[in-house]
Amino acid sequence: MDWIKSYLKGNTDRGRYDSGAAMYQMGVVSGAYAKEQGREVLFYGNVTDEYRRQTYSALVRVDKLGRRILESSCDCQSIATSQGHFGLCAHAVAVAFKGIESLKQQNVSEEECVVLTPAVEMSLSVLKRGGFGMAFTIDGIDKSQYRKIFTAYKEKKKRFYLGEGHYLNLEEPNLHQALSLIDLLGVYNEIEKIVVPEEKALFLEQQLEGMDFVENRECVTQKLKKLQKHKVNSQIPEPLENVLRDYQKEGFRFLASVASYGLGGILADDMGLGKTLQVITFLSAQKGTKALVITPTALIYNWKKEIERFAPDLKVGVVHGEKNKRLQIITSKEAYDVILTTYHTYKNDEKTYEEIIWDYCIIDEAQQIKNASAQITEVIKRISSKVRFALTGTPMENNLMELWSIMDFVMPGYLYQPLRFRNIFMTEPPQIKSLRKLIAPFMLRRTKKEVLTELPDKIEQKVLITLEPHHRKAYLAMQKLIKQKLDQEEAARAALLAYLTKLRQICLMPEHLVKQYAGQNSKLEYLIQLLKEIPKEKVLIFSQFTTVLGKIGERLDEEGISYHYLDGKTEASERMTLVEDFNTNAEKRVFLISLKAGGTGLNLTSASTVIHFDPWWNPAVENQASDRAHRMGQKQVVNVIKLVAEGTIEERIVMLQEEKQDLIEQIMTGQAENLISGLSGDEIKAILLNEYE
Repeated sequence: MDWIKSYLKGNTDRGRYDSGAAMYQMGVVSGAYAKEQGREVLFYGNVTDEYRRQTYSALVRVDKLGRRILESSCDCQSIATSQGHFGLCAHAVAVAFKGIESLKQQNVSEEECVVLTPAVEMSLSVLKRGGFGMAFTIDGIDKSQYRKIFTAYKEKKKRFYLGEGHYLNLEEPNLHQALSLIDLLGVYNEIEKIVVPEEKALFLEQQLEGMDFVENRECVTQKLKKLQKHKVNSQIPEPLENVLRDYQKEGFRFLASVASYGLGGILADDMGLGKTLQVITFLSAQKGTKALVITPTALIYNWKKEIERFAPDLKVGVVHGEKNKRLQIITSKEAYDVILTTYHTYKNDEKTYEEIIWDYCIIDEAQQIKNASAQITEVIKRISSKVRFALTGTPMENNLMELWSIMDFVMPGYLYQPLRFRNIFMTEPPQIKSLRKLIAPFMLRRTKKEVLTELPDKIEQKVLITLEPHHRKAYLAMQKLIKQKLDQEEAARAALLAYLTKLRQICLMPEHLVKQYAGQNSKLEYLIQLLKEIPKEKVLIFSQFTTVLGKIGERLDEEGISYHYLDGKTEASERMTLVEDFNTNAEKRVFLISLKAGGTGLNLTSASTVIHFDPWWNPAVENQASDRAHRMGQKQVVNVIKLVAEGTIEERIVMLQEEKQDLIEQIMTGQAENLISGLSGDEIKAILLNEYE
């Protein structure tokens, strides 16, 4: 097979050939496939091109007898065009090299195999320029083979072919541990001369436990002591000593610990466990420091109120509202200990902050920056701060890249660049256990079930509502119309989503979508009957649609049921007034709340019943909304009721919620995927078509 390499060299652009050979040597070819079929040989594989920050799939088909290339293709062909040659790109060359190696292994019989288990040596040293040097040696194996050995490990192979019938045993415990550590540290491209950055010291210390074959492990612990150069007060202020629960004191110590190294962290406690209080306690302990706290608009006055309550000695400047007042506070920042602002306001005022370096920057509801390419994310990541903290009960709603984005704010570069992160952790299956190990020193999460043993139960029930005849007829008519449109033309993804929305809306308010509708609104009638059955309970009603909430409000007026209403147009200051009145005014029985606007930042523990009028694709958002009532301070059992129209798109949404929870439950207890954002056009169409089967 070596003739193929010679043929490639003579019939491929020199630069591409050399690049392909280098990629093969670097071990960046994965998912390789090689097969001989008669006189033909097929090579296929994926190549991670770190220069272009993309992964390409390449294929090469060779005629053995004619000694020529029959076919070559690669995802990058629009970039790498042919000029007088067959047109092989560097990726195709790398795949061919990898395929030749695989065929050589396949042609060695079991009787000819010699499996080697050489000694593995690893040692650590402290570098003068910072970080740690890591020497890695496999006795008797040339270092030029190391990257290919690592690739074989990543492909979960048990052995690596060394040539001449000799194999390396990749399951040898010390070798396996060493390769796993190199993988998690993201230093596989520097495997011949490894440098571990200082910010990985805490993780490295944990990982080295049990790795007795590693020499000079103690240098990591010694270095960590020297790294504690950031002056941090780890004593809880006396006025708060008896206010904080034990788990909140642990949260304070977590913040103080990572900050003492000049590092950041994610406080990812469940909704309702007092993340705000834990941060306020930390800031109160750090006398003489300057902190910037960024919150969603809805929460800014809640933060102000909580600081005034628990740390009245802290001087707070609220940068929100009129521009002149905002600029006055920013320019007078030395007069304040804490500056409070919102994501949107900070984006507008970014230039005013350019010269400021904060001691601490805290972002609340950090899922606001989960989209790494969003403008607001880029703006927030440009903030200059010695230490950064992120608060969120849902650090991941859709996929692992959201967690990467938040960690990239907290500790830029810690989880590598996006491409390397994907190659390490977003494999198939995802490397969840390894990722949890890497982020464990910098993320603290507790669930209510773990720490609030005295918290009353939350009882969830799904109520299937049968649509009355006129309502059912209207729904089926909408189904039929959508099916006809799908049969007639190929709909774009946006149109498919619009069809889904129409089906959802007709379940909720047929009278708004059907002219001269003469029937009842089945779900609304059930809701009113339910409210009449629990006349003494306070109730939260959530919907994704403000028009639906308005319709419910009209009916509550007719029934003489007093209520409050909150949606995205409600001013931040008014939110706090509404919340306080609902919790203290016995006459206000019902709170109508937009799911998006009121799913976070509200403490409504006076309510004991939560009703989700319509199911949403993301159960994590629904859980956050339910936790407005089921949180610290709740004295009653909370009943969460989800109203679902039987035999409709709503039932399908609930089924999808139940089917797709594995990934996020593994990395973050109790969360689930936002299903709709991850669905392709074909998958959405399948959901719609399934309605007719």
